[in-house]
Parts: sequence; structure tokens; C-alpha cells
Amino acid sequence: MTRSVGQTLRARLEFASATNARGRHARAAQLYRTLLADLEEPAFATDPDKSYAHVRALIGLAISRFEYEGDVDRSLDLLEEARAWVEAHGPEDLQLVVGGQRGLLRLRTGRVVEAVEEMDAAARFIDVARPLDAAVLLLNRGSLHLELGNLGRAESDLAEVVRRAEDLGDALLASKAQHNLGYAKYLGGDLPSALRDMEEAERGAPDRHASVGLIDKAQVLLEAGLLSDADATLAEAREHLARNRMVRDVAEVELLRAQCLVGLRRYAEAQRQARAAAARFDRIGNDPWAARARVAELQARLAEDRSVGVSIGVARRRAARALALADVGTSLGAAVGRGVTVPAQLLAAEWFLAAKDPAGARSVLSQVPGHLGRVALPLRLQHQAVTAQLAFAAGERGAALRAVRRGQRMLAEHREGVGSVDAITASAVHGVRLGHVDVAAALRTGRASALLDAVERGRATVAGSGRVRPPSDVESAELLTRARQEIESARLLGANPSGERLERRRTHLSEARRLQEAARRRAWQEGGGAATPTAVTARRLRSALTSTSSSTVVADFVVADESLRVLRADASGLSMVRLAPMAEISERIRRTRADLDVLANDLIPAPMRAAARASLERGLAWLDRELLAPIDAQGDLHVAARDLLLAVPWSSLPSRVGRRTWVNSWIDLQEAAPVPADPDVVVVAGPGLRAAEAEAEAVAGAWGSATLLSGEDATCAATIERLPGAGVVHLATHGKHETDNPLFSSLRLADGPLFAHELDGVDLRGAVVVLSACEAGLSSVRIGGEPLGLTSVLLRLGARAVVASVAPLRDDVAARVMPEFHGELRAGATPGEALATAVASEDEPVPLVCFGPLAL
Repeated sequence: MTRSVGQTLRARLEFASATNARGRHARAAQLYRTLLADLEEPAFATDPDKSYAHVRALIGLAISRFEYEGDVDRSLDLLEEARAWVEAHGPEDLQLVVGGQRGLLRLRTGRVVEAVEEMDAAARFIDVARPLDAAVLLLNRGSLHLELGNLGRAESDLAEVVRRAEDLGDALLASKAQHNLGYAKYLGGDLPSALRDMEEAERGAPDRHASVGLIDKAQVLLEAGLLSDADATLAEAREHLARNRMVRDVAEVELLRAQCLVGLRRYAEAQRQARAAAARFDRIGNDPWAARARVAELQARLAEDRSVGVSIGVARRRAARALALADVGTSLGAAVGRGVTVPAQLLAAEWFLAAKDPAGARSVLSQVPGHLGRVALPLRLQHQAVTAQLAFAAGERGAALRAVRRGQRMLAEHREGVGSVDAITASAVHGVRLGHVDVAAALRTGRASALLDAVERGRATVAGSGRVRPPSDVESAELLTRARQEIESARLLGANPSGERLERRRTHLSEARRLQEAARRRAWQEGGGAATPTAVTARRLRSALTSTSSSTVVADFVVADESLRVLRADASGLSMVRLAPMAEISERIRRTRADLDVLANDLIPAPMRAAARASLERGLAWLDRELLAPIDAQGDLHVAARDLLLAVPWSSLPSRVGRRTWVNSWIDLQEAAPVPADPDVVVVAGPGLRAAEAEAEAVAGAWGSATLLSGEDATCAATIERLPGAGVVHLATHGKHETDNPLFSSLRLADGPLFAHELDGVDLRGAVVVLSACEAGLSSVRIGGEPLGLTSVLLRLGARAVVASVAPLRDDVAARVMPEFHGELRAGATPGEALATAVASEDEPVPLVCFGPLAL
């Protein structure tokens, strides 16, 4: 069948538009020019099909030329030509399209207010416009309102787009609007809902890898503190954009990557990305975003200056550069320049402080609004950090502490909105600078009480669980079940396969990791509800130690200025002792753990075992002398520590043998409550351990009455089902700590690994949990300083104590120690006392540690 002239023209327009959408902008422009040339005949203005094609080709040429040339004036001229034609010849419905495209072009060059004006004018023709054109205009206007922070107007436009798109059966358009509604929730501070909406939009989109969606999702992840995930998302977006040569979007990816890389402490790379983004924005004439990119470059430079130091002269020059950039932001206007002016002013103020010019810093800071509204959390926290830094420098400690507390309240409000342990611990990265300012000022006072208050303020802000109940997510459960099956399939191929079996094993493990990551992403979409715990103070701690007549010594270890300090508290007072350099202590801890690994291996020849034993004893004695001797803890000892100090086998240090010792990552002061006389006891024996079932039976026997799961009954689902409400839980299993992905550290049960991730939200309040497994006590440290692993997850869920090993634990040792531990626990001993008694008679050091809050 012969196509009509109108059908032919529309086909040519659709082909040119698709070519442009694929990023072949120069080729699309050529197609539009050819079409325009073919239309130049004397009478075609009276032909509706040709008139329509003429206007659409002018619009397409304007947009495609802008994409590859960056010449906004020439593109606006083409759109003006299109508007003049419509006014003279029609069709009237294209008034909306021309006006909308003019607005979109102004948006892409950063002229947001002008863009809204153009689109509002175009919206006058919404009733006569084609349904799809009207919906697209509303989508673009809604996006503009998001840019301006007008969330109510944005949501109104976007919800209308969803309705119209569903009427049209346009899945792509509905997906874009749904995604932007998610972005509105992000701007409103609801990150879990934002990610959920964006995920839903992504699933509904015909193109599952739309770059703009990935860019926005990365921005939400960045504010959540999930920096590595944001960077990976941007890498995916960058790969997509590189194929399509979309200059503006590539520049935005580079800008966001620069911000991620600052948080990841890759400062030189961050500066390169920011400079590249600025150059691209300059190329397309987008001055506001070019200025934002230059702010990002200065932010990376300031972070680098903090880490290596900067001279007064250099600091002054950089402050001047930041002020010049702030002036650029001011010239852009309040709405457009808000992402430039305030960040640049804060940078200038901090560089003035580095230049020993508090007056200059105060002058700049006075220009920053006291309340920053809905700006991103990192900027609001930076504002409070600079305010506190200036007040500390001026000797106004009260004002400085008020700024610190304001910032920490902001961070606490943020973490209360997220639900997963993953998201809570990730958010700690945003509080690092505020904490450093607080701790540095406390150190300058020389007072132990000031330092303890500062350290514990920061630690408590992101402590505790984020959920008050477990999420019921069938899809997540299915993902983790499939991941478990993949890991089991890999295990059945052997530990050291070769050839085709090795390749199959790799495939299984790769698929398991993909499924785990999918489940992890879904967990980010669940909100929170739990309150932020109250930070302990030196006064409150001493009062608690005194009122209970406790002989407990609290040792709070703090790393500052590359040295380790310990804050020693007991009923008589609080003192501070400076210890060895942290680098030396870290090396000793690593050697000690290596020796423990050797001693746990029954296959090691006797001479090597003897050498490792001697080395271990020397290492433990050194750690005892350097870490504990200065605090003279003769009775009970509670250790609060971070990083590698959490991997020290504290109960095995010579001075602690037979004495109660327990550990936590912060001072979680609680009122002691004895283990109930007849608690619900759950005992689980995993597969693959020679003595696991015998150990489990002996532990159950120590309590007289217990739920015992072993053999095929010891499944992940059965174990999780019995955890809520249990008073004592004992898990005799293989354990594995995943250093790079600690939420997927696991305990091996009958149907495969039970992941730490699966426990998130389970109510373990008051439970004593024993992990009779290798390395289950280890944790990995996130960039913000938060430890993450099986033990830390259990404590965040409310466990009163977790007894776990920080090194491999031999089966025969566990079989001897664990029944005795439970016998002592049933007799009324605290978990720390029970562990001290159970391991005291062992011939070799036992790397079990009691983790838990400070219960007095």
C-alpha cells in the first residue's frame, strides 16, 4: 500500500527523532535539514501535513544541534522561527510544543526561572494540544519545579502525567513521571520512599537502563551515604551515556562522581572529574552547572588540604577563589545560584580559618542563612561544622557545642528515616567532619571528660537499630533463598576445583553476589521508626559507676593524631592516657591474629605450632602491656573501641584471664538485668563440624529444657523463626566473615548460609547470643567508622551480649568451653563472667570475646 504524504513525513520525523535519542545528534540534524529542504516549495504553508512537519523539523534541528554544538543562541533562533511560523500558519496545538522546547532548552542551560516562565506560557494551549504533547509539557514543568524546590507544584504536575500516561498506555512516560515523583520524595527527605519509587519506575520502563534515572538514583544513594553504590550506579550511567554522546548528562555524571570520590577520600580523582564536568558544562553554555562543578572541585581540594595541611598563603588564595565563585552564584539569582553561593561561602570560611583569619571566616559565614531549608544533608552538616569550628576558634565553646548538637540532630533525624542497618551505618560518613571538629576541640582542652563527651556524641548518633519490626518482603526472601542455593551449588563443586568445575563455581558465586546485592538494594527502600539512643556523658557515666558501687573500669579507646588514647573511668573518676602510635598497635594485632590462625589448624606441624604459640604469647603480652597496663584494671573491664581494636582477643590478654571483660563499639550504658532463671533457649547445630551436634546437645543439657535444631531441621527459616523472644541462643556452626560485604557474613546451616542481612529487624532484645563459629566476632569498618558484621548486627537488634570468636575456633575447644559457659550462665553469672570462667583453664588462648553494652 502506498503511503500518503503525511505518513511519509511523519515516518521521516520519527526516524530523525529516534536517531537523536540514540545520541547521533549530528546525523539527526542532517536528517532534519534534509527534511526542511524538501519542504521548501511555494504553497506548502497551506498543507497541514507539510506545515506540521516543517515546525517539528525546526524543533528537532534546534535540539539536536544544541546537543552536539552547544550553541544555545542558534537553537533558540530556530525555535523562534518555529514559533513565528505557528503564529502565522498554525497548527495551533504546536504552540505548546514550541514553548515547551524553549523552556526545556533554557533548563538545560541552567536558566530555570526563565524555563518555568516559558512552560507556563506554553501550558495555555494544553486544552488544544495533542494528549502526548500535553503530558510531556507537564512532565518537564514538574521537573523544573523540582529544580526550584517547589515540591507541591511538582507533585501535582507529575501525578497528572501518571494519570494521562496511563490513559495513553504510554509505559515510558508513566515511568518517567513515577521516577520524578520519587525524586520529589528525595528532596523532601524521604530516601527509602524515593528509592522505592525509582525502583518501581525502573521496572515499569521499556528501557531499564535510562541514564537520567540512574543519575537521580545515584544522587539519592549519595545523600544516603552509600558512596560506593552511588559510584557504581554512576559508572553504569556513564557507560550508557558514552554510547549516546549526551554531553549534559555526561557532565552531570562527572559532577556527582566528584562528590562521591570526595567521600571515598580519592581527592585527586575527584578534582579531575569536577574539572571535566565544568569543561562540558562550559561547552554547552550551562553557566550555573559549570559553577556547581567548580564548587565540587574546591570541595575536593579542601578535603585534601585537611588531610595534608595547607600554608596560610595558599589558604588565603583558595578562600579568595571560593569567594569569587560565591559571587558567580549570587549573579545567577537566588533560585539558580543556590547550589553555588552557600557551598562556596562555606569553603571560603573554612579556608579563612586555615589561614588563621577568624575575622574573615566570621564575615563570610554571616552571609550564609541560618536555616538552609531543604538543601542536601551534607551541606547542612558542613554549615554546622564550620559554625562550630569558628566558635571553637573564638573560644565560644558553648556556641560551638550547640552547632555540633544541631548537626547531630540533623543526622539523627536522617538515620531515623531509614530502616536497614546498612543504610544507618552508611549515613555515618556524613558526620565524620562534624565529629572531627568536635573531637579536635575536646583534645585541645586537655580534659578527659570533654574528649569522652565528644567521642560518644558522635558514636551514638548512628548507633542502634533502624527498625522496630522486621520488613515482610517476599521478594527479598526469595532473592536470598536463591543466593543461598547458588552458594551451596558452588560449595558442592569443592574448595579448589579446576577447569570446567572452576568456571561453574565462579558462575554460581557471581550469581549469588548479584542476588545478594538485589536484596540489599530492596532493604534500602524500607523506612525506620526506632529512636536514636542517648549518648553517654562523662558525668552520667561516673554517676552510674558510683551509684552502683561497681568496681568496673571502663576503657574508652580513641584514635586521634595517629596515636591511641584511652579514657579510663571508674567510680573514683576519669583520666586520659596517651598510648603507642596506632600503626604499631595495628601491626601487633595483625600478627596476633595470624598466630591464632596457625594454632587453630590441626594440620600444622608441631614445630610450627610451637613457634606460633611463642609468638602469640609475646604478642598478647605486648598488647596487655601497651593497652591495659596503663589503666590498671584489677576487676571487671568494659572496653569501648573501634577498627582493629575490635579484633583483639581481650579475654586472652594475660591480665584478663579469669576476669570479666566485655567489649562494644560505643558506651551503651544500660541497667543490668540478670538472665531469667528459665529463659527460652534455642540451640542450633550446623553441618560440617565434627563436634557440632555433641556440643549442641551438651549446651541444651546444661539448661535442662531447650529447643534443639540439628541435622535437616537446622534450616535458616527455622532458626530465624525461633529467634524473637529467645533469652539464650547458641549457634554451633561454620562461620564466615565477608570483609568486603559484611552484611553477608554468614553462619552455615542445613540449607546453606544464614546471612547477617536476614536478621535485620529481628527483635533480639535481652537475648544472650553465642556464635560458636570461626571469626563470627569480626567486623569491617565503613568509611564513616561504623563496624559492620554478624556481631554488630546482633547488638543493634538489642542482644544483651554476643559471645563470638575473633579468630578461627577449634572444634574441640568449643566442645569443652561452651557447655561450661552455659552452666555458669544458668547459675547466675553474667555473660562476661561466664566466659572468663569457661576459658580460664584452657591450655592455649581462646579467641572468644564477649560483646555487649555497658550494663551495671
